[in-house]
Amino acid sequence: YSFAGEKMPWLTVHIALPLILLAGWGLAKALRGVDLGALRSKRSWGVVLLMMVFFFGSLRVVGLLASDTPPFQSNELVALQATSAFLAALLISAGALAGIFVTARGVSARRILHIYGVLSLGTLIFLTLRVSLRAAYENADLAKEYLVYAHSAPGVKGILSQIEEFSLRTTDGLAVDVAYDNDVSWPYTWYLRNFSSAHYYGESPSRDLLNYPLIIAGNDNWTEVEKFLGNRYLSSEYIRMWWPNQGYFKLSWTSIEAEKNSEQLSSGEEEAEPLKVGEYLRRAFTQIKPFFLDAKVRSAIWQIWLNRDFSEYAQLSDREITLQNWSPSDKMRFYIRRDLAAMIWDVGTSAIALPESAFGDPYAEAFQERPAAFVIPSGETEIGNFSSPRSIAAAPDGTIFLVDSGNNRVLHLDSRGGLINQWGTFGQSTEEEVAPLGTFFEPWGIAVAIDGSVYVADTWNHRIQHFTADGELLDRIGPNDEQGERIFWGPRALAIGSQGRIFVADTGNHRIAIYDQEWNLVAEIGEAGFNLGQLFEPVGVALDGEGRVYVADTWNQRIQVFEETDLNEFTYKNHWAIDGWFGESLENKPYISVSPHNEVCISDPEGYRILCFNSEGEYLHGWGEYGLGAGQFGLPSGVAFTLEGNLWVNDSANNRVMVFELPADPE
Repeated sequence: YSFAGEKMPWLTVHIALPLILLAGWGLAKALRGVDLGALRSKRSWGVVLLMMVFFFGSLRVVGLLASDTPPFQSNELVALQATSAFLAALLISAGALAGIFVTARGVSARRILHIYGVLSLGTLIFLTLRVSLRAAYENADLAKEYLVYAHSAPGVKGILSQIEEFSLRTTDGLAVDVAYDNDVSWPYTWYLRNFSSAHYYGESPSRDLLNYPLIIAGNDNWTEVEKFLGNRYLSSEYIRMWWPNQGYFKLSWTSIEAEKNSEQLSSGEEEAEPLKVGEYLRRAFTQIKPFFLDAKVRSAIWQIWLNRDFSEYAQLSDREITLQNWSPSDKMRFYIRRDLAAMIWDVGTSAIALPESAFGDPYAEAFQERPAAFVIPSGETEIGNFSSPRSIAAAPDGTIFLVDSGNNRVLHLDSRGGLINQWGTFGQSTEEEVAPLGTFFEPWGIAVAIDGSVYVADTWNHRIQHFTADGELLDRIGPNDEQGERIFWGPRALAIGSQGRIFVADTGNHRIAIYDQEWNLVAEIGEAGFNLGQLFEPVGVALDGEGRVYVADTWNQRIQVFEETDLNEFTYKNHWAIDGWFGESLENKPYISVSPHNEVCISDPEGYRILCFNSEGEYLHGWGEYGLGAGQFGLPSGVAFTLEGNLWVNDSANNRVMVFELPADPE
């Protein structure tokens, strides 16, 4: 047990039980050696009282000698007071000892030793009772008492009581949705056993967390969890568990060997020689001798042992040893979704302090009523019926191209929405056969090059097709490469750079693939993940006049900006969160467009709105709500700025195209 790596209290039970029995036997034997009848005399009681005075006086003498202010050190006031106290204790102890010799004449030395032993044991019994009462009532749930190896903190039950109150107020029972991770599964797997909607998400959080109003996460998972939660949740931090301070972990033969090696190598020796046993012991004693020879260390350890006071030890070790900053410890955070926190006004101090605006829409302040300048409806023009129009793009000559996805066609319109041309029919690739060129299976993305040619993301045929402005096929890439491997997976958006490079939002592969005009892959942006520079279901992609690349990182609920630091080398530059894009449905795919003066506008499909920002991510304005009105949407999808600064929007669910006139200066 002495070499156990962790000083678990339950390891000492096997030692403590026989020692307790042995101590009881020894105490009974000592008591039997005391002639209780002899204690009835006044003389015997005098001996006992003098022994008590000598016992505590001698303890005081030893304590002062071992203290951090021993006697006879200087003429300063504190030192003189220590000297005076020492001399007083010494004189009292000596007087008591002399009194014992005088009073105890005729009493055997054996009986005196018995009385002294019982007195010592009585003192230890008193200390044991004191520790027991403090451990049970004063420090019952605090790590100051070394009762167990891993000590649960009060925050565990504090969170549980809040969850229970929240559940009772919102479900009239224990049915509230609450999620917890692997880091806090002990003890919440047990504590939440009666909650019918407790969800364990382990060490792999996902956007499913947004379905739960209450979430508990250990400190190992905060970073990943908060990538999904953003600012939608209030959070409070608690300590889950304390461990005893483990300074003894540093005392090892390895640390001694490392110290010796460092000394020898620093002195110029090419190879450190192994230590001999005697040197090991000397160095081990060097590491632990301050506990015996340094009075301040002795005093600090005494305060920990007697009073559970770590303040002196904290000063010596130059660190804060409070329950709030205890080390080692394990922390956790309790998250409450903002839209529900106001229902429970007394859950958590953060919820009380938040202003009412914290629970609303962060875009509400600059939200506007903005009716469309004109609308191109479905079925009332030569265009015919729209069916889920998706992406839209402005050509250099001022005309507009869009993909009418449900009709598997491309439409070419003039600046007022009149039909110029259309092409495309349905065609679906199979395992055995590729769909005929010029056909589509729900095209979602479209972009126009400087020369007027048109690129179309034929989404579910997993390919990109390239046409002239009149719809004549030029070339294509996909669905498979020469080895038969699929190149794209559900590409949904396209952008064309000033150098003619094609930027493909390869949504299912969580990347932006960049090709030159000969379809050589020259660069890639992103990979699957949640960290900055990584992407999760990217859809909209757009470039500004300076070549910066803006990506609608949909399921990470943010816009990421990348810049070209060298030819075909793109690095992360900036990002900002989007308080939207909550759903993961097939329809909730946002698009993005950048105006000539670098205003960045995005669609929030299932939020039924358009949001606009400057190039640094500062929110400028927004508009829209659910409906059929001129400023309302059924499902806004593709967005595209014209050279004049007008914004064209495909309202997919209402099967129409809307044109909005925006102010020339977005600021």
